[in-house]
Amino acid sequence: MAPLDGTLLGLAPAAHPDDFPAAVEEYEREMFERTGAAARMSADLHELLTSPDAAKKMPAFFQPG
Repeated sequence: MAPLDGTLLGLAPAAHPDDFPAAVEEYEREMFERTGAAARMSADLHELLTSPDAAKKMPAFFQPG
């Protein structure tokens, strides 16, 4: 996500050339919405991998559906 974040943050001031705080606020609002799902998935996977029975749960993780 870092390349996309960098690109969007670089473009934000162009969308609001006279209001840098508004540009950053708009960028952050969109970024948090876009990355929220990935952050939740990462936290869920971390919980799975650090659980006492991780080895038993991992095969199900890789199954579709």
